[in-house]
Amino acid sequence: MTRPRDIDYAAAAVKKAIVEKFSDDELQALQVMAGERTIYVEHDGRNAEGTRDDLLAALRKATSYADLWEVMANDDKIVG
Repeated sequence: MTRPRDIDYAAAAVKKAIVEKFSDDELQALQVMAGERTIYVEHDGRNAEGTRDDLLAALRKATSYADLWEVMANDDKIVG
C-alpha cells in the first residue's frame, strides 16, 4: 500500500475547498489529482494545473464556479 504524499493531501484540500464554496453547482465529475509537484483540476472539458497555494488563491478570488475557471485561466501561475 502506497502512503499518501503531501501533494495528495494538498489535492484533497483543494477539492474540498472547491466543493464547499460552490456546493450548489453540479460537481460530481470534478476531478482533482496530485501530480509530482502540482495539482490538476478537471471538469466538463476544462482543466487547470497549479500549486495548492495558487489554486486556493484563485478560489478565494472567484465569485462563482464559472468565474473560478476564468480566474484560473487568467492567472499566469496556473496552466490551463
